[in-house]
Amino acid sequence: MVLRLTKVWGCHRSHRGKVAGQRQDGSHSHRITAQHLSRIRQCQRFVFSTSNTSSFYFDIMENPEKPAGGQANDLHSMPCVLKLPFESLSTAPISLDQVPAARYRFIDAKPFANGSYLRVVETDILPKNRYAAISYVWKGVPPLNPTANPPPTMTIKSAFNADPISLPALRTACRAALQLECPLLWLDGLCIKQGDEDDKAWQIQRMFSIYEHCHVCLILPGGLSRLVALEEETNWVSRAWTLQEAIAPPRCKVLFSWTHGTCYLESLFYLHVEQVEGDESGAGMTELVSLLAASSRATYLVTKSEDDPTQEKKQMLEMNLIVGDKRPGDRVQRNALIGALDLKGKEGMASAIWRAAMMRVAYRPVDMILSIMGMFGVSLDARQFEHDDRLKAALALMREILARGGRAEWLGVIPSLPPGKVFSTAPNILELGEGVEAHLGDEDAMENGLLWWLQGAPTGFVDEDGYVNVTAPVASVIVSASGESENTTGKGAHSIRDHGHQQWDIIDVQGGSSLPPYVVHIGEKKNYLNGSYPTWSDPENNLFMLVEQESNGGLRVAGYAVGTAQVLSSSGWSTNETIRVKIRSVY
Repeated sequence: MVLRLTKVWGCHRSHRGKVAGQRQDGSHSHRITAQHLSRIRQCQRFVFSTSNTSSFYFDIMENPEKPAGGQANDLHSMPCVLKLPFESLSTAPISLDQVPAARYRFIDAKPFANGSYLRVVETDILPKNRYAAISYVWKGVPPLNPTANPPPTMTIKSAFNADPISLPALRTACRAALQLECPLLWLDGLCIKQGDEDDKAWQIQRMFSIYEHCHVCLILPGGLSRLVALEEETNWVSRAWTLQEAIAPPRCKVLFSWTHGTCYLESLFYLHVEQVEGDESGAGMTELVSLLAASSRATYLVTKSEDDPTQEKKQMLEMNLIVGDKRPGDRVQRNALIGALDLKGKEGMASAIWRAAMMRVAYRPVDMILSIMGMFGVSLDARQFEHDDRLKAALALMREILARGGRAEWLGVIPSLPPGKVFSTAPNILELGEGVEAHLGDEDAMENGLLWWLQGAPTGFVDEDGYVNVTAPVASVIVSASGESENTTGKGAHSIRDHGHQQWDIIDVQGGSSLPPYVVHIGEKKNYLNGSYPTWSDPENNLFMLVEQESNGGLRVAGYAVGTAQVLSSSGWSTNETIRVKIRSVY
């Protein structure tokens, strides 16, 4: 058994060694008694806290897998479909036109790392836990001094809107993969036939599985034109596909330009950086979850040893690699991603995924949906949608989620934003393309107001007319005679407050049937409890959806409101039976 430890708050040195296990960064390992093991086998995660508020999360793994051999995973048994000398890679675009479609393909990491040749192999069986997968952005940071001694690059045929791939950067990724015991590397640009729509659709349907079953995901936040430093800003956290690429894998390492060797970063807590062996230009890698948490401080010091405070430390440096100062919404995205990672496989993950996905952008709008469907266990055929058909794909995904017994956890994910004009059960940003960050409003308010997930979201179904039918408590409401509500609680057991600070009163309609406008209770807000955020008690922790009737008789979401649990005990709610509320999604 291995105990994988994530340090959440700073660890006081007097407490080190009292907990057994392997730190998530792999830097420390201590013995633990058989008695302790027998106790912790009963849970998957537990928290250790000390008197000075240091906290640790442990993930329990029975006999964790290492890259294994076997016939299905034997590199030498995989047919080679492309082999090019290294010196020829910059002469012409790399083509996979001659390669059969609907196969898994991988780069043989060793010869590429050595600068010998590019070798691509294929298999019809996914070699689980045998490869490293790459996460990056197609349009990343530009090369440094591109006119003065530029690094050699290669391009992929039909990979439109993609930066040329720096051969030194890809060699670094191959070295990191080999260092982490992965002989194979998966890179979408080179392992998917970019000019073959059938192969693309086949790969997209299996994309979640590809990342889920890798041994490690290597993240290059600045793209493949070059490695970027911790101080540089990137758009990795705002791109659609990188959400799945961060959540699906069992482990994620961030690769970046680094010249300090293997050492520690002192930020919110100590962060271990491992040097990539054999890299001439200097590269380091660290765990994504640790870097996300450390980025809340935005600065760091470099020290060679966590246990020796007498060693000289480097100057204070900025940490912008994942969360930048100049990109509105990055901190909100970081919070949603940390929440999704912390709740992986548990109730609440879906809510965090929807929130993060709604704020992300893609070159093809439909990719906002295709990039998250696998995390809900859904596999849509990409050929059924046009490149800009995001709403049609979203409706198809929502229909599948509810049909499988899932919950409508996209409701209220960003309650402060207005509902969409076409798709009223989702925020208006679902209908927007590039430039979505300009519509996020007050970033500080959003960052501090979205540190929660929705428990008990409604179930239901999507009918053929594009209506979302949810099952939840329903009541009629009217605008309160007292007008606007202050941003405080205690306005009474019969009132709720929308995000415009308008107060609404629950009314008891005679005859027992609710009349529009309606209020629908869609769940209870639960705080993230992973130690990366402050927590507080919010009496208005119940989320409500306001529904209005249109002139054509249809219903649409008008907005969201919050209220105390006492509101649900007031008269007027349909508490004796389940009422299906028909909400127009697409009209």
